Amino acid sequence: MAEVGSCKQLANQIESTLSQAHLCREAGLQVEVMFRQQSAYSKDGLMREGSEFSFEERRAEGYKQLKQQRLDERLMQLQEVKQQLSQELEEKMRLLQVLHGGFAPQICALGRPLTATSFQIFDESGAAAALSSGKSNEQLDDVFLQPDEKGLSLKIQYPHPGDVTPSEHSQKVMQSDLQNKSLYKNAEDHQRGGAGDLQTQVGPILKTRKKLSPIQETIVEAGAKTVGHFGPLEEGQQDVHHAPSPGGGAEDICDSGIRRRLLDLSDVTSSPDFHSEPCPLPAVEEHSFLQLGAKVYHIYSRVVDGGSFSVYKGATEDDDVVIKVDSCTVLWDFHLFQRLKQKSSADTGLPLISCFLFLDGCVTIYTTPPDHVFTELTRFIPSEVSVGHKAVGLLQLVSHMHSCRMLHAALQPHLLTCCHRGFLSPDWVFPVDWSSSVDLDLQQVTAAQQLPSAQMYIRLGILEPSSPPQLVDLVGVAETVHLLLTDSRMVPVKDDEGWTAEQYSGDQPCDMFSRMWRRFFRSLLNADGRSSLSVLSELTELLSTLYR
Repeated sequence: MAEVGSCKQLANQIESTLSQAHLCREAGLQVEVMFRQQSAYSKDGLMREGSEFSFEERRAEGYKQLKQQRLDERLMQLQEVKQQLSQELEEKMRLLQVLHGGFAPQICALGRPLTATSFQIFDESGAAAALSSGKSNEQLDDVFLQPDEKGLSLKIQYPHPGDVTPSEHSQKVMQSDLQNKSLYKNAEDHQRGGAGDLQTQVGPILKTRKKLSPIQETIVEAGAKTVGHFGPLEEGQQDVHHAPSPGGGAEDICDSGIRRRLLDLSDVTSSPDFHSEPCPLPAVEEHSFLQLGAKVYHIYSRVVDGGSFSVYKGATEDDDVVIKVDSCTVLWDFHLFQRLKQKSSADTGLPLISCFLFLDGCVTIYTTPPDHVFTELTRFIPSEVSVGHKAVGLLQLVSHMHSCRMLHAALQPHLLTCCHRGFLSPDWVFPVDWSSSVDLDLQQVTAAQQLPSAQMYIRLGILEPSSPPQLVDLVGVAETVHLLLTDSRMVPVKDDEGWTAEQYSGDQPCDMFSRMWRRFFRSLLNADGRSSLSVLSELTELLSTLYR
């Protein structure tokens, strides 16, 4: 009986073991089936608020988020740079106040520079009767000329809201007195190197709305270092960049009406890169988007404020762009740049250009060629090597323009941009504004005196009135390169060998690079009698040998 009981017990254990093994095998099969049917992705992202999304939509959404993140990071970097530049500007203004005895020209709250209407000049002997009779409405902060004073004493009156205009009395006094007096000291003071009265040097600055070139600012603020044989009133009566030609009734070559008639002959609107839009100019602001045609441009910042035009940096999805928004409807920039590209080879690195004409202005867009980027001419820490490469690019630009019978006539660093493939490759420099430029095939310009921008150089004596107009660009190249080299305006001085830059006028021992720059400035400032193309070619070869 005991054996029978043990057998039954053993049989029950075997049956229980087999049952457990069967259950484990079934569980394993279920786990394996579930493992095989498990998805390799999460389905949570495909369903959102009752809507179903495809994998392509999810990937597109991720790409847009990544692109927006990169744009935000780039915007933050630009804001940091803007803040840093603002701090540097404040430091420069404080330094300027210290250097000029606690006075620095100020910008009014509306962002407009002070003009000639912001100050008035009085002869107290003539104004006393008007003041006693109570008929004068002049303000106490105006400028007064003492009766027993031989020179002029100027005091700046900051503009009040409403833009108060001078009275008829002050206008008559300005016309009668300023025509017979000079705001600079006499020639003997200039030869002794006197700095001159700061108050008298402020006058020409306030009469000019547009940004002066380095030489023009130097003459205004440091006239003692140059030959002071001209009256600044002559400069202040007309805008420096758009003064009429001194030919006694000669037409202004920068006049928009004249340029419009000239462009009618060239049929610039037939280009495939020209687009006409029958609507007003779109609003263009920093850190915004602009749609023109089928493309959307991301506007980063404004790099040039020219009054009637502005230049912005931006980008499309693939390329960098520079955008000029102009209130003038004459396609002068587009015409001249198209001519420059037509005369250039395909590997010059010049950007692509397109133009949109609106009812009240035009938009010109420069786009980088493949594998190129845009940078400002003054960007990065200046070094002699980088300045050498940029100087080669600038010389090549001017040489190419002159060979195409074009003049820029207003070369300044803030109007120039570099287009390059890499840091080691030579830069191709091009202007973003052509407002003062000349097409010698369409315009009859044969002498420097016909160019408004050349009048200052003629008064100084650097150029003769009959000098070839191309020499104006050579002086502009010297100004620009000097600013890149020294971070200061060029002061032209004359010695026994001719004109040169003051900072490179010494005869002390120096290395081969300093000797090269001395030759550079002397060649550009004493080119009268030589072909501009030969001077530019010689200097390009000289710099290319040293800065390979």
